[in-house]
Amino acid sequence: MGSVPLWTRVVADERFRAALVEDPLRAVADAGDVAVSPEQMRRLEGMDREERAELVGEVVKEVHLRGAEARFGRIGPDGRLGRY
Repeated sequence: MGSVPLWTRVVADERFRAALVEDPLRAVADAGDVAVSPEQMRRLEGMDREERAELVGEVVKEVHLRGAEARFGRIGPDGRLGRY
């Protein structure tokens, strides 16, 4: 099996997501099959826990929003479907 990109794993695996927020180096090392660039690792390590939690939450939210819009069309700021 090949390596899974970091953000794909974050979105798909809730336990990995939580571990990445707590300790990025350990999470990636323990996962073993995650493809992460040195720049991504430096960025994550340079953040405090709260900053990592915010970044990870935003990535997950954005991916799910894009998936919903691909399936259902544009989603307005109030959560309704349609053109805004």
